[in-house]
This record gives sequence, structure tokens and C-alpha cells, in this order.
Amino acid sequence: MIRNLRPLGHRGVGLAVTALLVVVLAGCAGLFTKPPRPLFQLSAPTDIPANLPHTNAQIVIDAPYAPEGLEPRRIAVVRATNAIDYLADGDWADRTPNMVRAVLVEAFENSKSVAAVGPDSLDLRADFEIEGDLRHFEAVYDSQNGGAGAPTAVVALSVKLVKIPERKILAQTMITARQPATVNATPAIVEAMNQAVGNVAKQVVVWTLTNPALSASRR
Repeated sequence: MIRNLRPLGHRGVGLAVTALLVVVLAGCAGLFTKPPRPLFQLSAPTDIPANLPHTNAQIVIDAPYAPEGLEPRRIAVVRATNAIDYLADGDWADRTPNMVRAVLVEAFENSKSVAAVGPDSLDLRADFEIEGDLRHFEAVYDSQNGGAGAPTAVVALSVKLVKIPERKILAQTMITARQPATVNATPAIVEAMNQAVGNVAKQVVVWTLTNPALSASRR
């Protein structure tokens, strides 16, 4: 049987609109009442070796390239499946390359061994540039025990020392650091990542300032 559908009268339309508004407002209420996910920052190391050579060179630090899975503000983890996942209860305060660049700049500043250093976003008349590729920036769970227990923070950065303005690569190396988290909880995982990044930054500073190519190219 085919039934003729009658259009909604004014009362029907009003009820439909009211119902829709209730649904929309309920969704908005969820947005306003749901607490925001906490944001975490990284800090630069302050315990840079005091006996590093001093340079009068000006150095700019590039934001390192990062693959798509490590580039956003999500905190990446790798479980037993070797697939990248993200923590559900926290994010980084900025994109990963920007945070790593900020840590490197501050680490060079903390060394007190560089005439001038800054991010590549500034218009510095630099003598050298530090370029990087972020190969690892995640917390890795042990696959042998099914991904249970606390993960280990893994940070790996391929670093290049580039002469400006020739854009000539003078030296390059791979710097890696690993730091186990004390417990399987987001704050502990973030602290492990912070320590691993600080370790890498410290190694980058030492490698750069003790690199023979840094002084040889300025003679």
C-alpha cells in the first residue's frame, strides 16, 4: 500500500527543529565540559660540558625534517605490532620539529661557547647551519612481553654541519639516545622523552663545537 505523506505543519516543523537544537546543544555542552588534554613541553639540557672550544661563528638551527607519523603534536608510541600509535591523554605543546629545534638552540646557548645562535626562522647572517632528520621520536614498548610494562623513549637525529653560503656539507653523523620510562604513565613517558631529547641535544652541541670542520672552514 502506498501512503500519501503529508507535509509537516507548523507544529511538526517546530518539534523537529526543537529536537535538532537539543542534539546540537548537547554536543556543544560536551565540548565545553570535557576537560582539554594536557600539553607537555621539552626542556633543554643545562649540564653542557664546560671545557668546549669557543667559536666566533654564528650558527642557525633548522627545524629537523620528521616523517608524517612523528611530525604532529601527538605523542607517538610503538607497540608490539611495530605500528605507530599515540597517547590518548596528552599532546606536545608544539609540532615535534619545532620543539626539537627550540631545545637545540637553547642547548647551544647554555654552552656559552657560540658567538650567536638562533632558529632558521630568524634572519641571521649565519656562518654555519645545523640541519637534521628526525629518524625516531617515540616511546617503544617491548614486543617480547607483548607490549606490557613501561616503554623506552627513543630519539635519533641525523645531523649535518653545513657551511653558509656555499651550502656545503662539512660533516654529518647520527646521534641516538634511549631512556626507559619509570612507569607506564603519560607523565613518566614524557619525562623519558625529555631526557632522551636532552641527551641528543647535548651530543649535538659537543659534536659541533669539537668538529675540526667548524674551525678549519673559518681560517
